[in-house]
Amino acid sequence: MPNPPFWAPCPTFLPPQKNSEIIKSTADLTADRDSLGCAKLVVFANAVEDNPFMAGAMCGVGEGECSVNVGVSGPGVVENAIRHIEGGTAADLTAVAETVKRTAFKITRAGMLIAKEAAARLGVPFGIVDLSLAPTPSVGDSVAYVLEAMGLESVGCHGTTAALALLNDAVKKGGVMAADHIGGLSGAFIPVSEDLGMIEGVNRGSLSIEKLEAMTSVCSVGLDMIAVAGDTPASVISAILADECAIGVVNNKTTAVRIIPAAGKKVGDTVNFGGLLGSAPVMRLNPASPKVFVERGGRIPAPLHSNKN
Repeated sequence: MPNPPFWAPCPTFLPPQKNSEIIKSTADLTADRDSLGCAKLVVFANAVEDNPFMAGAMCGVGEGECSVNVGVSGPGVVENAIRHIEGGTAADLTAVAETVKRTAFKITRAGMLIAKEAAARLGVPFGIVDLSLAPTPSVGDSVAYVLEAMGLESVGCHGTTAALALLNDAVKKGGVMAADHIGGLSGAFIPVSEDLGMIEGVNRGSLSIEKLEAMTSVCSVGLDMIAVAGDTPASVISAILADECAIGVVNNKTTAVRIIPAAGKKVGDTVNFGGLLGSAPVMRLNPASPKVFVERGGRIPAPLHSNKN
């Protein structure tokens, strides 16, 4: 089978079709655990090397063999700050952004000071601070709830992408002033299974994979911890990877896909991974096939960026 479309070559380059076959195989090999193996496999475009948030392991030369990197989370703290903003729902979006910036500054400064102390006691260099808001399945620790605190009835409704863009920008502006070295992904994560609010959005029908894809154009990483039916064709998974890579390559940002074609599961079922990986409803995909497009082979030409100079 010819390689499907892709963009720039790199030392660890794998075409989407090969990646999709690996994902499907990994799902089958861990079928007895709801295809948990796929939760440790991420396909990146424009991957950063100094990244403390990795699904499994990553080889890179951006940081030393041994260093202390810290990822600053805290979506629950940001949500609480927005819900208690002066003026309540009458406060405008500038006030919301300023509240997020101030909160991000405080969280980041505390995280950096702790990391520096840990590095000093361990006798290793301090690396970077990643500003990402990373949710967990715990109640009150959800990026989706932060967006809903801004005024959305449910994550995924119209306005979600704009709210996420505001959140991401404000977190970075506040965090950059608080830390010596910023790296990693530094933005809001939107993993479905790891975020109780995202799970609720999917279950109530307001959050689809298409909306999640749109949200990845303005936030960290990409389509993350999304469960789909186990019989999803490899060509569909390849097309999902290619779509997300297109967003990353054209916009010169890091994007990725961590998708779980849960063996034996169908739309409406739930997969359970436990711990920080949480659980996820099996999401519906567009039924139309991208098979002919994916199997054309060749390479999509690199986008023209020179007109931005």
